[in-house]
Amino acid sequence: MHKQYFMVPEGTSIEMLSPKFWTRRITGQGKRWLKESELSAFNEELLTNAERTGLERFYRNLEEFPTRVELDSIRAMIGETIPEGFFTRTLVSPEGEEVPAEIRDDILENATNLMNQDMVLQMGLTTRRTHLRAMPTDLILVEGFLDNDDLQLTSVSLGSPFVALARSRDKSWLFVQTRTYRGWIKGDHVAVAKNRSDVIYYCSGEEFLLACGSRVEIEPDPFLPDTWDLFLQMGDRLPLEKPKDVENPHSQGPYGCYAVKIPFRNRKGTLEFRTGLIRASEDVSRGFMKLTTKNVLKQAFKMLGERYGWGGSYNRRDCSRFIQDIYKCFGLELPRDSGIQEKLIPSPRIEFTGSAEDREMQLASLRPGNPLYMPGHTMIYLGRCDGRFYVIHDGSGYTDRHDRQVSVHGVFVMELSLRTIKSQKSYIELLTSAPEIDKGLLKR
Repeated sequence: MHKQYFMVPEGTSIEMLSPKFWTRRITGQGKRWLKESELSAFNEELLTNAERTGLERFYRNLEEFPTRVELDSIRAMIGETIPEGFFTRTLVSPEGEEVPAEIRDDILENATNLMNQDMVLQMGLTTRRTHLRAMPTDLILVEGFLDNDDLQLTSVSLGSPFVALARSRDKSWLFVQTRTYRGWIKGDHVAVAKNRSDVIYYCSGEEFLLACGSRVEIEPDPFLPDTWDLFLQMGDRLPLEKPKDVENPHSQGPYGCYAVKIPFRNRKGTLEFRTGLIRASEDVSRGFMKLTTKNVLKQAFKMLGERYGWGGSYNRRDCSRFIQDIYKCFGLELPRDSGIQEKLIPSPRIEFTGSAEDREMQLASLRPGNPLYMPGHTMIYLGRCDGRFYVIHDGSGYTDRHDRQVSVHGVFVMELSLRTIKSQKSYIELLTSAPEIDKGLLKR
């Protein structure tokens, strides 16, 4: 890297923009944090914590989701999803043009005017990466920045399972529960299964291909236009198929490619499967990566410089999705939203209190690679250099020593003594906790 071509925050050097800079300073960088059995126990404890704290809409075991739910209960779920500012904040088109106020009433009617329906709840899979919305609309609810859309809950990866709870009045959207969120999803981006077992079996396969790169493409089929833009995001996985069992998909054989099983939506909207190909030269792994400090930092730096994407907008990430995708590579299924992650992660943790100096002393014992939390934000801890503490995160920016607000809106490395954009306090003064995932589960 050439120094003149890169900008870094004050206190950060060009050399720090490499995971090797940090891993060579760490003892035991390749030591495994958790065994396979401990990874499973970690995920189970997350589910237990979500149930115990009433946060199941943010983290749910779909296999145990009831097959029937009363219509009034579903209406309550929909009402719970509507943002507080839906009736007061500006509603605009994706191009930034304000829309008439009466459009809100149409959107609300589309979401809440549910007809009596068969309440046997079906499961399904997403057939492409798509968005989960707070309301059944592509319009944007903003207050200030156009890219902070309060109707955008999260993005949902290709092959993600869900339970369909209701359909919008215009039948274009489904209200669904995914493993990590509840909201509205476009009906033509999903396929509903005839049997729940089809979805459960698909998601439980032991032989799978894991996306280790920030973005991994699936080779297009020239005869199927809906395959031309399919991709996986870091941490996503698809079941592997044996090459000898695979027929050539429209003349391209699985030579130099992995064959994977992809869900698709047939003409009736129901779930079927077909073969997709991912080239062997992509950044992928057969099975999960080994959870070590070295590998956590390696994965984090693969996203260095990427633009921030609120709720997964622009095929990118926000701060909590940055953390979520990194740990998915190792088999840890963290929830969405930084505050929910902080509440549900079952590891022992450091609770930050006192002055900046007190917090530095508390932070000194944390192993690099663990997440750090503050109100509304999360980061990956990198370590200490020349008495300063550093992180990599997907953040908005910082305030420099000249009181200038520096907008980054992407993944970058910085030291924690810098102040946030919104306050006069430094990042380290705002830290609330740091789960020590490397130390296993919290002992009750």
